[in-house]
Amino acid sequence: MTTFFKIDKEAKSGNNSLGFRQWTSSARTAMLHILQVAKTADRRGILLPSYIGLSAIEGSGVFDPIRTSGMPYEFYTVNRALKPNLASLTDQLKSGKFQLVFLIHYFGCSQVDVEAFCDLCHKYDVQVIEDCAHTITGGISDHTLGTFGNYAIFSIHKSTTSHAGGFFYDHNNLLGGAKVSQDSEIDLKSLGILANTDLNEIALARRRNYDEVSSWVSDASGVKLFFGDIGCDDVPLNCPIIVERGFREALYFNLIKKGVTPTALYHTLIPEIDSKKFSDSHFVAKNILNLPTHQCIQLSDMARYEDILKEAIHEVGLHE
Repeated sequence: MTTFFKIDKEAKSGNNSLGFRQWTSSARTAMLHILQVAKTADRRGILLPSYIGLSAIEGSGVFDPIRTSGMPYEFYTVNRALKPNLASLTDQLKSGKFQLVFLIHYFGCSQVDVEAFCDLCHKYDVQVIEDCAHTITGGISDHTLGTFGNYAIFSIHKSTTSHAGGFFYDHNNLLGGAKVSQDSEIDLKSLGILANTDLNEIALARRRNYDEVSSWVSDASGVKLFFGDIGCDDVPLNCPIIVERGFREALYFNLIKKGVTPTALYHTLIPEIDSKKFSDSHFVAKNILNLPTHQCIQLSDMARYEDILKEAIHEVGLHE
């Protein structure tokens, strides 16, 4: 019997792809799509970390999709390092009330052993959504953030010059290839900016700038690095610091006056996160400041940047 043999002139199989990926108008649109499709097949809820921000202009990129989808939710506790309390999380997983856990990689770095976290959730038949909105590359290693969970959500505009755009991975095709609606698709301009952006170069520049800025903070009085030692492959979105003695707002405005614009992720938490039950979360919100380390900051800017930071810290009285 003759066996038919054929080699096509070009590739036709997607078997070597990185799971099922869809391009969306934003990271929050990607999250909403995952929630809406998942809810149709499973009425169980989602576990959210107890550190979710709220902006008067933008709302909440994490919590707005929860409200819109109507999916039931509870919060799991994180400490002042935003690390999940795995003991209490395990009790919540055991309840059988949840189909999903939302794991945020705050400021582009992991606060937990992600592989062990996912294994714990899968033990109780709970799937993991990795929120990688703060790290478009997931890092600079072979096994990056966004490759451990069942889903991974990314933001384009937070790491590039685009003003919109996002995408998500459904690594195991759990959504059955359900397509996002046409009005939720990415616009061509954002996709073009991404295509013309060297993401590896951005990652290396951001990590270089983080290492430089964090070295200044390590030597400064009245402020301390939010992260201790980060992995050699991590690429932080910025340099988060904790400003001591209630001087965060004063330092924030003094830096802006001198030409450096920081952010405070997140100075305001959604009201659903109770200040008594989640006191560590509210401590971080009241004291965090995020210093810019993006790729547009050149090595030639660093000396003046360092001088401004030291001057601002001195002038608000943090050195005393």
